[in-house]
Amino acid sequence: MPANPNIPSEQSPKTPDQLLAELFRENERLRRQLGDAYHERDEFKKLYLEELARNAPQLTEDELAHAVAARPVIEQLIRRLEKP
Repeated sequence: MPANPNIPSEQSPKTPDQLLAELFRENERLRRQLGDAYHERDEFKKLYLEELARNAPQLTEDELAHAVAARPVIEQLIRRLEKP
């Protein structure tokens, strides 16, 4: 049976403490990466909202009259999702 290419053959097995330390390091690395992603998302959101505020669309009376209120649609969706 050929050796698994994903496991280095020359390394000795890690102790539980070494594995735990490695998992903590990976966890911290992923937390930092997630924090960076949140920060980047917030920056894009801020830029988008600033641009939207500068170039707000002018809605006509006809568009406003035919607009669909969001609350009833959201409440219908919630009721649908709550059904077994």
